Amino acid sequence: MRAGTRRSLWIAAGLALLVALAGCTGGGAPYESAPSAEEVEAGHEEALREAGSFTYNQSVSVNGSLFDVTSDTTAAVDLDGDAYLVETRTGDSGVAVYAPGGERPYVRTQSGNTIRYERGENGSVPNASRFVAPPLSELSDSFEFAANGTAQVDGTRTYVYEANLSTLNESAVGPVGEALAEAEATDATVRVYLRSDGLVKRVRYAFVVDGFGEPTRLSLTLTYEDAGSTTVDEPSWLSEAESATS
Repeated sequence: MRAGTRRSLWIAAGLALLVALAGCTGGGAPYESAPSAEEVEAGHEEALREAGSFTYNQSVSVNGSLFDVTSDTTAAVDLDGDAYLVETRTGDSGVAVYAPGGERPYVRTQSGNTIRYERGENGSVPNASRFVAPPLSELSDSFEFAANGTAQVDGTRTYVYEANLSTLNESAVGPVGEALAEAEATDATVRVYLRSDGLVKRVRYAFVVDGFGEPTRLSLTLTYEDAGSTTVDEPSWLSEAESATS
């Protein structure tokens, strides 16, 4: 596999992670017509900040003959208390970050049987806002959704908006189009499931790459749950982290 192609795939995957957001009930469609990426981002952030807390889940997978990797992330976020606990696991490796009430975060890194602890410096680890306002508008200046009916997500009625990216290129979507084109991507689609208040309940993004000898599928699923009722509990490893970093 060419290094440039591999890099392009992960650039596209990384940017796809920015197409995220989260979770209320009742009411009608949050927009009279299909919204722009900027409208989705703004409506989501407003609703999420009003809720004050939430749980964020993300799963990214690359499946093919040369790659079969899945990375899962869960974050409990208390915006009002400026606290969060985020855990990411890929294979036998993982990173967890616990930030208690705006203090310097504790970072736990595991690779196989090796575990390390450290205190994060300002700017070196994500803060709670990283999960509130992913830069969706940066994904594309011309990113447009089309309404595609409704669907139930966790017992909540959501309004589905869809964008098919299979024909987009560098001139249409900047770095995303460039990465998808270089990786020879096809069948790229993103679906966003919005609650009536504009909070995004789920995002699903997937595309197939034909540039690896045989098709390789990359997929991303993001969900936001327990908006307004999430608590950030101390992790079981906190005492170990305190001892290791004191």
